[in-house]
Amino acid sequence: MGQPVNVVQVSSLSQVFKRFLALDDVSLCLDPGVIALIGANGAGKTTLMRTLAGALKPTAGTVRVAGFDAYGKTERAQALATVAWMPQIAELPKGMRAIDLVAHLCWMRGEDRASALVRAEESLRAVGLTKSFKAKLGTLSGGMVRRVWLAQALAADAEVLLLDEPSTGLDPRQRETMVRLIRETSAGTVLLSSHLLEDVRELAQRIVVLDQGKIVFDGALSSSMNAEWFMQLTGDEAG
Repeated sequence: MGQPVNVVQVSSLSQVFKRFLALDDVSLCLDPGVIALIGANGAGKTTLMRTLAGALKPTAGTVRVAGFDAYGKTERAQALATVAWMPQIAELPKGMRAIDLVAHLCWMRGEDRASALVRAEESLRAVGLTKSFKAKLGTLSGGMVRRVWLAQALAADAEVLLLDEPSTGLDPRQRETMVRLIRETSAGTVLLSSHLLEDVRELAQRIVVLDQGKIVFDGALSSSMNAEWFMQLTGDEAG
């Protein structure tokens, strides 16, 4: 049975922090495929990701995932069970081992402990952390921590994968691995934010551009979207 379209539906979404309007009446449908979310720093990308992940209740508007209200009292658990999130920045328990973190998140999704450990080991191996299973998170480099977060997102085997700047802190070889894993993921819908034009070109079929909390472009990637165009949107070098 095929995956339904509009796996994620965002309607009239706004986020206000004190008097700052971070997201301004955003409406968006995410269909199966890889969608790139781009924009300058402060455009609202991470805020949108956090809201879609269920981590930030919207000031106004709705988020529905697989038909369920992500912030509804009776449907929230069903909605979030279909979503996995790789945050850009997040606090980690520094004394916890990498394998225990990933396994714990799998266990929270309903797997028994033995299966969770097996899945965690497979995911950490896939991102190149075979020798760091038992390393405490506080001893890992920034790039290694990013890969732990990618491992936990992939281990969830979710219908929707949210990746916030997944290439940050990765060297070229690690980035190649990341690109391959995203291509091979079983997730039907992937939303990734990136400041790297290569990520967008190699992975995405569609791009969504945020500017000052508003969607200013939503459409297919085209050859006319060159490095200069990308740099104007993100404020960064295309890389």
